[in-house]
Amino acid sequence: MGDRFMEKYRVCMLVHSYYLSDGRVRKEAEALAAEGFSVDVISICRPESYMTQDCSFRKIVNSVRIHEVRVTKQRGEGWRYLFEYGAMLCIGTWKILTMHLKRKFDAVHVHNMPDLLLLVGLLPKWTGAKLILDIHDPMVELYKSKMSGKENVLLLKALAWQERLCCRLADKVISVNETMRENLESKGIPADKIFILNNFPDERVFPVRKDTAPWPRHPNQLTLFFAGTVTDHYDLGIAVQAVAVASRDIPNLVLRIMGSGNKKTEILETARKLGVADRIELCQFGPVEKVREEMQKADVGISSHKAGIFGDLYFSTKILEYMTQGLPVICSRTHTIEKYVPESAVFYFEPGNYEDMARQIVTVSRDHHLVAEKTEAAMRLVPMLSWGSEKKKLVSFYRDLIGDSRGKCEGVNGSGASARTESDNFEGRT
Repeated sequence: MGDRFMEKYRVCMLVHSYYLSDGRVRKEAEALAAEGFSVDVISICRPESYMTQDCSFRKIVNSVRIHEVRVTKQRGEGWRYLFEYGAMLCIGTWKILTMHLKRKFDAVHVHNMPDLLLLVGLLPKWTGAKLILDIHDPMVELYKSKMSGKENVLLLKALAWQERLCCRLADKVISVNETMRENLESKGIPADKIFILNNFPDERVFPVRKDTAPWPRHPNQLTLFFAGTVTDHYDLGIAVQAVAVASRDIPNLVLRIMGSGNKKTEILETARKLGVADRIELCQFGPVEKVREEMQKADVGISSHKAGIFGDLYFSTKILEYMTQGLPVICSRTHTIEKYVPESAVFYFEPGNYEDMARQIVTVSRDHHLVAEKTEAAMRLVPMLSWGSEKKKLVSFYRDLIGDSRGKCEGVNGSGASARTESDNFEGRT
């Protein structure tokens, strides 16, 4: 039995987020597991499970072994981030090291933020494992975007230094779109070190909805829907202001927000001041399957993210996920999104302009023919921007990186026997 285990590539991922709610990390881990790779993921636990036995318990989901550690994510001041990142770095280093000493990993795959979490994989790297840095968000640009010209020069230099250091230490750097490739190359990272894995929707979790349900789905109410983190970048204050303006023409307009973040209180206060508090509904963020269920209850998907040094690098996967569920989409016109999504498939508005967003909301509510045209165009676009092709790229990338020419994974995925046996063994230990 042990010999069969050793025939499989062993991959360990680490992420400072809750794994079951992190769509990108889940897609990558499950794609590898489905092809016979042995995949362990170390992640934080949800705050509500921090003091219960659920946290630090090992779980198996879709053949991926999940190790939750007693670290939670709470948005706050800088010291809070330093504490969380430091705790994750120390605990992650220890956990990876102990697992690696028992049976060596072939690759350690670290998802930012922060980039410095890559250090958890140094010891495995020095003993033969490949070290991969997956940059979801560029920290320098994100910091500049948040501070809007009031940056701490020393902190900015430190962020740039740690980014360069980690990209140098990594064997490969993965990122999320072609604009990010250009950004990384401009910082001196060799082109052959960069691998772009587009963050497109997983058709297993977000299968294209093919029913012919009438639109809008609520005859007496227009429900706008946002799913994601409620932070400054997503600029939901603009959406609330747009709802206040558009509600003059749409009496039963509602904005449903599914997510957590440090701006929820501010958003609710803005709604109260504008007299539309009763039009804002909050629901708890959860696993991606729950997000899909909520999308199916809505009429329109929205993204009011900012433009700028960070926003123009950003691509919202949620836009495509809305489309898979048959929702017309209203979103900010920003550089990277406009590269991928044409005007014919979405209702664009100028970033930061709540009046323009309100006009698009009213247009959607009134012009059902235009909604049908754009929704049909979106449905034609979705198959071209799906996870299926990206999954194949990821598996090929891994096999090339850690030596599939030796045939190490050959035959593992055929019967699934090895994957089942190892999962059973893991459950027994748990």
